[in-house]
Amino acid sequence: MTIFKRDEIIVLLGAGASVEAKIPASLGMINKIEELLKNNWSDYKKLYDYVKSAINYSDGIKGSFSGNNYNVERLVNTLDDLRKGDNHPLYPFIGAWNPKLSEVAGQDLRKISGFRTEIVTILRDDWVQLTYNNDANYFKGLINFQRQYQHPLRVFTLNYDLCVEVHSSEVKLERGFNNERIWDWRRFDDTTEDAKDLYLYKLHGSVDWTKDDHDNLIYKENSSEIPPDDVAIIFGTTYKLQYVDPFLFFAYEFRKWTLDSAKIIIAIGYGFGDEHINGILSQALNNNVERKLLSISPIRNDVTEKKKESSIKDILNIRKDDQIVCWGYGAKEFMTNKMDIKELSNLFPSDNALIPEVSS
Repeated sequence: MTIFKRDEIIVLLGAGASVEAKIPASLGMINKIEELLKNNWSDYKKLYDYVKSAINYSDGIKGSFSGNNYNVERLVNTLDDLRKGDNHPLYPFIGAWNPKLSEVAGQDLRKISGFRTEIVTILRDDWVQLTYNNDANYFKGLINFQRQYQHPLRVFTLNYDLCVEVHSSEVKLERGFNNERIWDWRRFDDTTEDAKDLYLYKLHGSVDWTKDDHDNLIYKENSSEIPPDDVAIIFGTTYKLQYVDPFLFFAYEFRKWTLDSAKIIIAIGYGFGDEHINGILSQALNNNVERKLLSISPIRNDVTEKKKESSIKDILNIRKDDQIVCWGYGAKEFMTNKMDIKELSNLFPSDNALIPEVSS
């Protein structure tokens, strides 16, 4: 059986990892927004229709008509760009705003900021909150797995929710905050005597993060206390590699640990729609042809695990055939019953062949 050494197993959590905890993925959030626009948010309906149509029009010009690239992150990212108005760096190169935008966005584009605030507020207070903590109990599977592994486990997540934090009370969890609740990158240095069981890297921020008056990243026990514009989360694939910490640090750490020591990267509920994450994964796998990516997500319709492996191989531009492995489980089933060191070791049969069997 393959013996995994320290830092040879890396975990990546995508939006699909939290769906069974009743936290909607990006497409689910779009569906909820469109329902709200029929009633509570009707004042933003024309603005939303305009922005969604413009995004789809932009994709159509490039030959993409599927609509698969439209999600809540792209919506909010577009609103962020639009609300900059003449402060946007590209404004001097644009002859004029589309007259329809001024019509649907109101005077001084005020509806854009209002709509964005509504989205972030309901995301903060409702969509990513664990109203029923038992729904996310399966995240304890990460802790059980770490105990099997017997080394610190590095978990990188693209999610804003608190599923991992809420269900990691039994172990030493490091997410980067000191006793004054100020974020400090040095806490991820595991050469200290106070080594942790689990290191959590929240690549896109967290619903309970904000900045204090001295521009330090801090966290709040009650995320509803944080003004919507001050929640430290990143929307939109364009801005996920920001030049500020913690986002720059986390991106560097993800590159470092996947490119350096990792033998296997376990991607749970990740849909391979993030170009920056895909780039790092591609580099890590092509740099070491013995390294593997295990993708965990349900298999639907007529797609087989082999077809999915081929699709991910193409997305990541991987040269070697056997580096991508897909298991058709939901996150709950995998973390509860299938996240097992022995099962992972079976993905490396060549390691087992190094020690010949002795006949009796």
